[in-house]
Amino acid sequence: LSDELTVIYRPSQVTRIRLFIRGNKFLAADEKNLAYRASKLYLELAKKTADIEIRLYKRIPIAAGLAGGSSDAAATLRAMNKLFGKLFTERALLNMASTLGSDVPYCLYGKTALCEGRGEILTKLPDSLKLNLVVAVAKERVSTPAAYHKLDEFYSDFDGSIASDGDGFYQNLMSSLGSGNLSEDVLFNIFEKPIFNVCPGAERLKDRMYELGAKHALMSGSGPSVYGIFSNEAEAKLAMEVLRKEKITAYTANSV
Repeated sequence: LSDELTVIYRPSQVTRIRLFIRGNKFLAADEKNLAYRASKLYLELAKKTADIEIRLYKRIPIAAGLAGGSSDAAATLRAMNKLFGKLFTERALLNMASTLGSDVPYCLYGKTALCEGRGEILTKLPDSLKLNLVVAVAKERVSTPAAYHKLDEFYSDFDGSIASDGDGFYQNLMSSLGSGNLSEDVLFNIFEKPIFNVCPGAERLKDRMYELGAKHALMSGSGPSVYGIFSNEAEAKLAMEVLRKEKITAYTANSV
């Protein structure tokens, strides 16, 4: 469950960026694409001109809450920095990533982290979890802006006065990470209720994960993809095969 991205650099006195996509005919190949924008931003900040060719083999489903576009942007920044002799530090790349999207800094970092602010403030956490996952994609699609709009609608009466147990939740999460075991009370996704209202297939898919033996299941990001955490790789593979027989797009993935 990953995209394949190749960046080719040719010297040029004028900047030219071309993006060629395989695997998804609906994905924009112009400035609407985050990989395209990442390469353009890098050249602008580096004050360089170049002929850049990006070849993207798209496997991660789009509009599915799986950060496919964000990870493509992060990969493009890394590739560009390598091609140009690492002109920018890691901190500079993270700053660059934050202007492209809230998920891009984390995708650039690529390890377990606490993300705060709008996602751009990263704190390293222990890479202690070894997870056997099944990721399944509901037939519905929802763009990130549309998902945030639904979230705003759902919580339109929220005035900030509701008491929060953020500190307690954080401590429970740190304890879970330290022990290498996730407990049910530290897993939640605030997008679930509003998105399930418009994507009932995603809610059914979450229920199906539990029916197939998942210890935990949750919607991914702004949805409507759902992931299940299984006890071992064999159980995860079996669940994936069952879902695929039910004509549901599903993948196994292991944390590393």
